[in-house]
Amino acid sequence: MLTTISHNAMAAEFSVILAKSDAHLVEPALEALELLDQIEADLTVYQDESEISRVNAAASDHPVSVSENTYRLLRRSIDWSETTAGAFDVTAGPLVRVWGFTQRRGRKPTTAEVRAAAAKVGYRHVKLDDEHRSVAFELPGMEINLGAIGKGFALDQLAETLTARGLNNFLIHGGGSSVIARGDQVSGSQATGNRQGWAVGISHPTKPKLRLAGIRLHNEALSTSGSGKQFFHHRGRRYGHVIDPRSGFPAGDLLSLTAIASNATDAEACSTAFFVCGIDAIRAAVAADETLPRMIGVRAKNRQDSVEVLPFADFEWVDPPLDQASI
Repeated sequence: MLTTISHNAMAAEFSVILAKSDAHLVEPALEALELLDQIEADLTVYQDESEISRVNAAASDHPVSVSENTYRLLRRSIDWSETTAGAFDVTAGPLVRVWGFTQRRGRKPTTAEVRAAAAKVGYRHVKLDDEHRSVAFELPGMEINLGAIGKGFALDQLAETLTARGLNNFLIHGGGSSVIARGDQVSGSQATGNRQGWAVGISHPTKPKLRLAGIRLHNEALSTSGSGKQFFHHRGRRYGHVIDPRSGFPAGDLLSLTAIASNATDAEACSTAFFVCGIDAIRAAVAADETLPRMIGVRAKNRQDSVEVLPFADFEWVDPPLDQASI
């Protein structure tokens, strides 16, 4: 018997699923979920008083100091930008905006508009000062958008808080694209040495009720990026919401990419970056760096809604129960 509690934040529904062993700790879990409101208030670009909005408004003129958590997330973001040679870039805000996805409605910009937006993008022009915990932009009009990593960071913060409050066996589902699991779904499995973790399903990118595969997570996080849910059509062509910061245009030869890491922040950044990079780049990166998160791609086949699952690592596939999370 599982216990589920939910909270809306960051334009998504966050759900904490408690194993039977932790069901008596509902109250601490409810209190922990309320922390998401403060995380959103710091990271969102939709509130003028958020830390990120203050950075975007003033960092082109002078360094802006931020909280320790926000600075840590920005530092992690720049690290991922360097690792992926700019395929992941939190300064892609102007491009996200010009394509209409900041307003959650896509539009086809002109080439001139894309070029103008791209001129304001580039993680190398973000200057972080560790001593003063400040952020500065070298280019006017730059802006940060943490939409590709912020939810993962929120999941990690929430998981740390739950653990500190005595919960050991839980799964957190963040908005249908990210999951973090701690401990085991089945009570007593640690005591018996049979650590089963949590069964999580990977859904069809365009038919979310259809489950393609399942894996188990034990003290791991999972994130899926893709264009299956946010896209628009223009003159018969489909444009997804994941923008390649290097070209300024929607990218990816996959329908979705799932990354599994030890934490949700890295899982979300990885799934976004390598979705942008594409299949060949993923294969090359995995072959060159064994420390990268494990990844699973889904690509379209010739027939409508027909897809192929591409594991870029070895997985033990499972059939997750219907009451478990699918992303």
